[in-house]
Amino acid sequence: MGFIETEKSVRDGDWWMHEFHSHSHYEIYYLRKGSRAFFLSNSLQQIQAPNIVVIPPHVIHKTEGGAFERYNINVSTNYLDAFEKEILDKKALIHIKPNEGQNEEILRLMNELIATDKRQKYGDKIIHTLFSYFLFLLHKMQDTHAPMPAPEKHVVPPLVLKVIDYLTVHYAEKQTLESLAENFFVSKATLIYNFKKYASCSPIDFLLNVRLTKAKELLLNTKKSVNEISEICGFSSANYFGLIFKQKENLSPANYRKYQNSKV
Repeated sequence: MGFIETEKSVRDGDWWMHEFHSHSHYEIYYLRKGSRAFFLSNSLQQIQAPNIVVIPPHVIHKTEGGAFERYNINVSTNYLDAFEKEILDKKALIHIKPNEGQNEEILRLMNELIATDKRQKYGDKIIHTLFSYFLFLLHKMQDTHAPMPAPEKHVVPPLVLKVIDYLTVHYAEKQTLESLAENFFVSKATLIYNFKKYASCSPIDFLLNVRLTKAKELLLNTKKSVNEISEICGFSSANYFGLIFKQKENLSPANYRKYQNSKV
């Protein structure tokens, strides 16, 4: 049947994710108050409340900024029917700004989703009905979305964005700090400094995250062997791939595949 979870988070001061991450489910990010810089895939965007971002499975992202209030709906692909999945896919990775009436209705739905106990009689059906209505509202917002504006205060150097874009495309190729610095005509120190400051990780850490994200996608959506996936994703060996994967996921690649497939 899959899963759906709704959560609320409020922060009174600056807060940022320390690492890029991805997951095998959809994340619906509803920013109720505040403004967030959003690293999404290979670009940086700024969103201002009220705003909704649909993040599909296996897309690397992180947020940072000042005080905010946000709601998240995490929902697995196998929880969705074909129409619901189509809505989320059409709305993925774009800026969706609800009008005043839609915003108040979405807030009510989010709070009802959080308040509904799955263990109560018909709790699962109530949650699914509320979620389906939310998707209907999202579907009706088709004329209110627009490309996300560039950040005004959070300025990331073009160097960092260019390297991120390059690594998301060339993740399968052998990459080193030396080769990256040479490709972008900067010193290794400059490259590391800018990545640490603006992406909170090193270029090689980001590359590893991209490779692991692609590997998880292949483990779930193909029947390719662990050895094949290791090679496709640019790891030096299957043993190294298995070691790094287990460090990050607490499961071997094969067991991760079994565990995720058991939830279908």
